[in-house]
Amino acid sequence: MAYGYESQQEQLEVYLQRIWERHRHRIWIIPIVILVVLLIGSILYSVDVDSEGVILRFGRYARSSPPGLHTKLPWPIETVHEVPVERVESLEFGFATVQPGKVTEYAPATADHMEVATMLTGDLNLAHVEWIVQYRIADARDYLFKIGGADIARIAVEDAIHDVSEAVMRRLIGDASIDEVITIGRFQIAKDAKQEIQKGLDDFGAGIEVVTVKLQAATPPSAVKDAFDEVNRARQRKDRVVNDALGERNQQVPAARGLRDRAILEAEGYRERVTREMTGRVSAFLAQLEQYKKSPEVTRSRLYLEAMEEILSQVDQKIIIDDSIRSVLPLLNLDDSQDRKPSGKEIRK
Repeated sequence: MAYGYESQQEQLEVYLQRIWERHRHRIWIIPIVILVVLLIGSILYSVDVDSEGVILRFGRYARSSPPGLHTKLPWPIETVHEVPVERVESLEFGFATVQPGKVTEYAPATADHMEVATMLTGDLNLAHVEWIVQYRIADARDYLFKIGGADIARIAVEDAIHDVSEAVMRRLIGDASIDEVITIGRFQIAKDAKQEIQKGLDDFGAGIEVVTVKLQAATPPSAVKDAFDEVNRARQRKDRVVNDALGERNQQVPAARGLRDRAILEAEGYRERVTREMTGRVSAFLAQLEQYKKSPEVTRSRLYLEAMEEILSQVDQKIIIDDSIRSVLPLLNLDDSQDRKPSGKEIRK
């Protein structure tokens, strides 16, 4: 077996020797092929769909290229830096996320986290504020060259964002009260922080667009958290009592106003009715006075007859006495009832 192995090895050496003798005069082709491959690889380059290519010629900016396959001058004349301009990056302040998801896992708080998150409010209270800054690269050229060099652009820009964000947030928290920081003022603080961080980065020429600033948590420090929670519970109880009183007032006041309005309307209706009645009576009296002036006797007689008609219509039994008659007069039945019969009484004068 050993003899067979040595025989095969000798045959292989002989075969390689023959190939070498046949093609050794063409050995210069190999370095040329290698050089061509390297040259083609240096000329062709591709840019991802979420990125932008920045081409440097002898270390200075030459042009930018969109996503896709492109060509350039070979290295070291031109080099390419791929910048992810469509990717949204995040920086966390006061905390660190280990595993995002439905149930996010956070890293244990460190001394550096506590130092960043602990701030003094405008009413001299301590607040623990955690926030997130989301950003993207708006200008690839400024991103690479305005703050740091192309090789350290990411680190330099992240440091700039970190410093500007922390300075802006501490100033805004220092101008607000603890209640505003923890409750009603959080959204306004985040909105103002986004605008001021963007302005600071624009002043540096960082080529960064701040997408959003979100306050992740704003609470009192753990040392005073129990006392602060008790104060909040007391305020909530006060607000509940005030709201109950306001609700009772809102229920009673409209009812009282309704009664008031109804009484006013009834009084106005009564006043209108009485006024119209009195106006009618006055007009009738004036008309009668005018007729009386024209013919006093006729008017007096008519008024007398009308008065007697009204009076007699309310009397059940009516007896008429005529002074001119001196003899016995049968009683005249003037009642409206058909069932009543004459009484048969006589009256002597």
